[in-house]
Amino acid sequence: MRRLLAAAALVWLPVAVIAATWAMWSGELPTRVATHWGTSGAPDRFSSTTGFWVTLLAIGIVAGLTALTAAVATLRAGAPAEADVARFLLIGAGAAAGAVAGMWVATATAALANPADPRLGWRFLWFVAGLAWGLVVRAAAGRFSRPVLPAAPGVDPLDLGPTERAAYSTTLRSPLITGVTLASAALVAVLAATVQPGLWLVAAIPLLAGLTFGRIRVTADRRGLRLVAGLVGVPLKHIPLTDIATAEAADINPLEWGGWGYRVLPGRAALVLRGGPALVLHLRDGHRFAVTLDHPRTPAALLTALQSRIPD
Repeated sequence: MRRLLAAAALVWLPVAVIAATWAMWSGELPTRVATHWGTSGAPDRFSSTTGFWVTLLAIGIVAGLTALTAAVATLRAGAPAEADVARFLLIGAGAAAGAVAGMWVATATAALANPADPRLGWRFLWFVAGLAWGLVVRAAAGRFSRPVLPAAPGVDPLDLGPTERAAYSTTLRSPLITGVTLASAALVAVLAATVQPGLWLVAAIPLLAGLTFGRIRVTADRRGLRLVAGLVGVPLKHIPLTDIATAEAADINPLEWGGWGYRVLPGRAALVLRGGPALVLHLRDGHRFAVTLDHPRTPAALLTALQSRIPD
């Protein structure tokens, strides 16, 4: 868990960049810097250089303190589940600290390049690179713990006749994911309309995520388990019946499976739309796959019954 301390230290690196660049550039920067750009690319809003720098530095310090507190508290507790929570906090803190550092560098270098008419242009990439700093912190923080599933009650196979066929199907909806993706797309659209027109293409990313995960069809039958993006009809996952060793119903914690959404981790993958009941498949290759459902015992019992029909 000491890797968490190393990750927390990395969160402070963007803060150091903000402080160091101020020491280097403060004598050359104008008293006011552009903080907003119109659709033409020309600046249309200015702020005090010192005030802008202090605000961004304060945000970075808060992110750094959050990361340090999470790492130290987890080291004292020593619990794997709490370490996973700390990793999420570290990733968010790293992205936040990196973003404000990138914002400062982009704004300051634009002012230094042309104080009379500072243009952001390609310097917006400094902000994007800052956000990506969260991924560096993620790598330093180490892997998320492998979840230990609580003992689940045995699932009796569904009572099927020798020639009887059965199938299970349900539609999963996630208002949270839909709302977040739509809000993200709206935010990017506003930024594209007011700051950087080139961001219009970026707005397609959250829209695509919303179309993919806003509604998902889950089907269990003699072909195995299938997940299809309901709004666009794109297959997300297919596990043949012959690949399934056992099926069970269990309660899962999203933090132990890498978070919400479609998660792929070493030895396991999951579609997690919330915490709680889930269908968990143990595959013959040693991997596991989970999908959160309201009543997972029904598809687990069906797959168990169908799997028992497969000749040895």
